[in-house]
Amino acid sequence: MKKFLSLLILFLPLLARGYGDHRGHNLDSLERVTARYTPDRLLGASDEEKIAYAQTCRELAWGYLQLDGAKSVYYARQAMELGRQLGGRNTVFDMSILIGQCFWASERYDSARVHYSRAEAVLQEMEASWADPDPHDLEANQARLWGTLGNFYAAQDSLEQFAHYYGKAGAVFEKWGWWEDCSTLHRNIGEVYTDIGDLKTARPAYEKALDFALQSGDSLIIANAMYGLGRWYHESGKTAKALEYLTQAEAYFGQHAREESFARADTLAIMNAAHKDLYRNARMLAIAAFLVLLLSIGGTLLIRRLRLTSQELTETSAVLDETIEELRPAAAEEQVDLNDREKAIARLLVEGKSTKEIAEAVHLGVNTVLWYRKRLYAKFDVHNAAAFSTEISRRGILE
Repeated sequence: MKKFLSLLILFLPLLARGYGDHRGHNLDSLERVTARYTPDRLLGASDEEKIAYAQTCRELAWGYLQLDGAKSVYYARQAMELGRQLGGRNTVFDMSILIGQCFWASERYDSARVHYSRAEAVLQEMEASWADPDPHDLEANQARLWGTLGNFYAAQDSLEQFAHYYGKAGAVFEKWGWWEDCSTLHRNIGEVYTDIGDLKTARPAYEKALDFALQSGDSLIIANAMYGLGRWYHESGKTAKALEYLTQAEAYFGQHAREESFARADTLAIMNAAHKDLYRNARMLAIAAFLVLLLSIGGTLLIRRLRLTSQELTETSAVLDETIEELRPAAAEEQVDLNDREKAIARLLVEGKSTKEIAEAVHLGVNTVLWYRKRLYAKFDVHNAAAFSTEISRRGILE
């Protein structure tokens, strides 16, 4: 499930409501602002200044998330410490999750779990003291943590826990109509089950992801959902259908090449693999067709030869049946009797026809005519055509 880690950065910005894409911020400028807050200055700073400093640190923590994990953790700790001092539970909650993500990305799973536990504890405090009749913000934080824990347990191959937390997060997303989050969540479900080879469970998740993406109208979310379905069809061996979805995904990603370069690269990689599969299948079909053609030609020739052999065997069998009792020379001239076929062949022999010519004339095989020829010679006790002609003429059999 290591491939699933690549979905982390996609999922977090959607859940961190109020903290969108920080890559557009000038991080150097923000760092210069924080550099002015020395430890001594922070000690004497007003609450308003500390809040401003903590906010800047949060911005830097998010800004460095994909660029420099160490800096992201450093600024997150700074913001979290001030959050504890000032009672800013949202800051502690937010930064605990972010630090957990950084540790998770570096495969320090125990450390990640410690920070997720801290976020859970802060969330419980929020739930216990929540007085606002509108549960929107509270449920947004709940869904964010549940989605994060679902990701974490998926990476740990704990599918039961993964499904549990994702189910809770998904219910909140649908309640508030957060279609982008719904789509991303179901696409992640599809990726998890595809990675473990459970394509039957993965397909409806990918289809739901596309349905929610289309409701959202967000082209990047639609592209990710189409990529997921394209991957599913490719893994299922349905290459043409995979290329259909991947081509559509690439068209959407093409509108956001800078923002989604990694996802676009994955799409192109699978498209290339699908094209290779198509070419390989085409070559295999061509080879198979050629072999079938050869077998067909060979089979036709074999059948023809078998028919000819069967005809010759039938004729030979008939000749043998006729000659079993007649192979001995005739004891006297009056005992020699010829049937119609023997007379026809005898007449042609007297005329000096060759065996091949006789076979064509009487519509028999060459081997069959040879049998008749030897039989006739035996009946008249002669050994060549000249002696046979003389004996036939002497006896007047053909007159």
